[in-house]
Amino acid sequence: MRNQPVEAGTGRFSHEYRGCLFRIRQEAESLSPRDPQVHYYLGIAYRGKKLNDKALAEFKKALSLKPDYSEAHNNLGTIYLDMGLWDNAIDSFKNALSNMLYETPDKAFFNMGLAYHGKGEYQNALNAYQEANNRTPHTIPDSVIDFYMGTNSYDQGDLEKAVQYFKASLNGAPAFLEAQSRYWLGQSYIKMRKPGQAKAEFKAVIKISPESDLGKAARKSLDSIR
Repeated sequence: MRNQPVEAGTGRFSHEYRGCLFRIRQEAESLSPRDPQVHYYLGIAYRGKKLNDKALAEFKKALSLKPDYSEAHNNLGTIYLDMGLWDNAIDSFKNALSNMLYETPDKAFFNMGLAYHGKGEYQNALNAYQEANNRTPHTIPDSVIDFYMGTNSYDQGDLEKAVQYFKASLNGAPAFLEAQSRYWLGQSYIKMRKPGQAKAEFKAVIKISPESDLGKAARKSLDSIR
């Protein structure tokens, strides 16, 4: 629930898109077969359509041509994240960060936090999230980093910290993230035996997003404590 996938398009659209990508790839590679950016952006395009095997191959081609291509290392790592290959992902993010000229290291630190969280290494995850937050400037909103530090603390069993981070994530959060934060605040309060506060958070989720899966889950949780 905390990481909702984006649904792919219809089968017909997906088929046409793949054909378009194939033509773009043929043309791009014929013009610049040794250009790592060609393979990088093809990887991005395949990634956008969830063609992860093809994206993986393109990012690896980009890196074979430019081993210090931090953006390619970072995106390669995100595919490993999707596959649950936490150590491969962490290695990719470390490779991205090894280039001192990498302009957006906060992205690699944040993604590394996700990988450590997936491994159950909660302190390492927290350290990585904090590194992302400490980068100046950082491209990932504070509210997003706070939310994931909250989920990390929740899974670790540190509910006081989880509540602290979820509350912090509400500052400047867009509606979809506010709903997520309030839902997990509610779940934290249930575990802390604070049903009144839990109810308030679940009601807020329902108000923000009544027909979403999250809204329905909040309604179910609300009913369970009435």
